[in-house]
Amino acid sequence: MSSQPNTRSTRNEEGIIVRAELEHLRKAAEKVLFEYEEILEKRDGQRGPVIGHVQTGDTIIFREDIDLFPAEIVAIKIWEDLWYIISTSEIPPSGFPTTKDAMRAGKAEERRLRMVREFFERDQGIETEDVTEWKPDKRADADKILGLITSATKKWVH
Repeated sequence: MSSQPNTRSTRNEEGIIVRAELEHLRKAAEKVLFEYEEILEKRDGQRGPVIGHVQTGDTIIFREDIDLFPAEIVAIKIWEDLWYIISTSEIPPSGFPTTKDAMRAGKAEERRLRMVREFFERDQGIETEDVTEWKPDKRADADKILGLITSATKKWVH
């Protein structure tokens, strides 16, 4: 989400888990967003450009470069090359003027996440999984990974 005050986000699905490189994430964002900026948000909340290695727990925000209701593809690095991807959009502080507008925004979120999933699965041959059905491979790392997913969901999924 942007640093604009009084904004919140909307989305309709929990998100997906994918094992991918940063370049794959960028290509997926290009498929679903018109023009966008790329922002790295560190675990401590500091924001800046994406330079160098992204650490576990950091978030990359692909934010559409428009003023009104910008769409965002949010990718949280949960382990090595494993990412939790969410589609969200900023909405006005007072909400949408009509229920129809809110439904339209919700459908757009579903469509963007579906397009990201299709990009990974069809175009790149990379498996994705719904976050609600995903289980960590290593039991020892499960608490840390599930903690990152839980905190990301609380922050980005509204």
